[in-house]
Amino acid sequence: MNRIKKSLLTYVDRVKTYNRIANITKILRRYFAINGFDGVITSIGVLVGNYIIKVTEYTHVIIAGAAICISLGVSGVWSAYNSETAERRKELDDLEESTLHNLDETIISHAQNFAVKLLAAVNGLSPVVMAFIPLTPFLFGKYIPINICYYSGFALAFLILFGIGLFLGKISRSNLVVSGLKMLVAGGFCIILSLLLKLIG
Repeated sequence: MNRIKKSLLTYVDRVKTYNRIANITKILRRYFAINGFDGVITSIGVLVGNYIIKVTEYTHVIIAGAAICISLGVSGVWSAYNSETAERRKELDDLEESTLHNLDETIISHAQNFAVKLLAAVNGLSPVVMAFIPLTPFLFGKYIPINICYYSGFALAFLILFGIGLFLGKISRSNLVVSGLKMLVAGGFCIILSLLLKLIG
């Protein structure tokens, strides 16, 4: 037990060191907020679209939403992994040129590699989770009316948006309620624009 505890503490200390070297926390917050926002807004679009065309089969909404979640996840992981790898490789190359030392297999290179993997994972998972949560009421579509599923999904989506607003407000040390309301406005704007499609149709 003590060995496990010691190994865990050692790993935590290593992660803290990687964080100081690679500046992970700041970028992690940004990725989480931006991609979480993208995920929930995308989910709102899926719900509005299905609602407009009167999809009454809950499994169809789940399948459409799941496909979107998969796309968001793959896009998030691939884009972040490739962009972060390129940026951090450049940073290492520049540092090697200025120090005239090969930094491969040093704690700096390990920190950068850890940052790439962690940021790619968060960039991919945050939109997936945030997009899927509004779809969870449809998992119970066999037992509750489809309209309740839609209304519950929209409620969850706006709750997430408000939470993201609070999160950003806390980071920026601005008014939490105002920050939350700004996110709600974005969600409402998305619904209004989507409903315009019904008028066009």
